[in-house]
Amino acid sequence: MTLPILRETIERLARFRFIFIILVNLIPVGGVALLGWDAGQILFFYWFENVIIGLVTLPRVLAAQNYVRDAYSPKANHALGVGCFFIVHYGGFCLVHGVFTLILAVRFISDDPAQAGVVDPPFDGAFLWGLAILFGLHVLALVRDWWLPRAWRTASPTLEMFRPYGRIFVLHITVMGGAWAIQEYAAPEWTILILCLGKAVLELLTVWLTRTGIAEAVKAAPVR
Repeated sequence: MTLPILRETIERLARFRFIFIILVNLIPVGGVALLGWDAGQILFFYWFENVIIGLVTLPRVLAAQNYVRDAYSPKANHALGVGCFFIVHYGGFCLVHGVFTLILAVRFISDDPAQAGVVDPPFDGAFLWGLAILFGLHVLALVRDWWLPRAWRTASPTLEMFRPYGRIFVLHITVMGGAWAIQEYAAPEWTILILCLGKAVLELLTVWLTRTGIAEAVKAAPVR
């Protein structure tokens, strides 16, 4: 019965993951289409998303219990050391990413004649509400996929630490590359919406490919 239960669990988590990605990406899409968010705000939004992902990944790393114990200190919790390394490494990554985000955002503002002489901060109430909803969705996913099924019992802190990097490198470098191209070639503002939709499609495709690989591996596993 273990294998059918595992298959059913994978399917349920995959369905929730698709819905989660759609909801998360509806925030910037709605911001651009309905509230007039510019490219600078979108870049900042995706950078804050990186920070939020780091915040919800850290408790996963610290709580994971499937780690190799040192023969000389069998009671040592190596997840703590991995968590400290994650804070430094991921924090440095977010810092560098934030610098590039700021440079690109400033270029968008300086090249926009409508923004000449404007000193208002780019984070209005709607933007902050969008970040709050984004954070809430990530916390909901953390509770549903991690705490409720008690996934920390079989999770590795090292694997949990590296889990967000692949998605972030592929998606956000793509976003920044697309934003740079939009700014460099003076593309119209509506292309920002295409950038947001492209990110959403890329995320859904990544999850679908991952889910397909896992599901096929489970289906191919022998039933004992």
